[in-house]
Amino acid sequence: MIYYLKGKISIIEEDFVVVDVGGIGYKVFMNCEGLPKGETTLYCFMQSTENGIRLYGFKQKENLELFEKLTKISGIGPKTALRIASIASVEELKRGIEQEDKVVMKKIFSIGKKKGQQVVFELSQKFIKEAEEDDAFQTLKNLGFHEAKIHSALKKASKEKTEEKRVAEALKILGKDD
Repeated sequence: MIYYLKGKISIIEEDFVVVDVGGIGYKVFMNCEGLPKGETTLYCFMQSTENGIRLYGFKQKENLELFEKLTKISGIGPKTALRIASIASVEELKRGIEQEDKVVMKKIFSIGKKKGQQVVFELSQKFIKEAEEDDAFQTLKNLGFHEAKIHSALKKASKEKTEEKRVAEALKILGKDD
């Protein structure tokens, strides 16, 4: 498997680039908007099918991880996943889904209403699960609190604070619930 390519972008087309790595040109499908020629590192997903091998590339590792999550959703292939993973940074996409941002939603729903709804639902579930696995959640879980109560308390606690302060605030909230 190819995880990343480090080389020089020598050709930029509408939906792919050619990255020269040691004299070998790799065709990498990606969002090429605003991408300059020159030295780069691209994180890649390699798809091998009966029709050949394709590389899908991303400037940020987080977008590659999002792409991989998207391809696991039923009915979402690499081309659609690439479009969605290229909409914005992962943080902007998370925030857009959480806040139901009209601009982000419009971009997601450009793939079709049913698929768009499925993507929003699946990603929101994945983002919630990831948030639950942060340090504050684990600390409270280790103290013996029930997962549903922890999730509710952490939702009420400010995300702008350090992990310690979030745990302290969540403990106050959990103490009131008993």
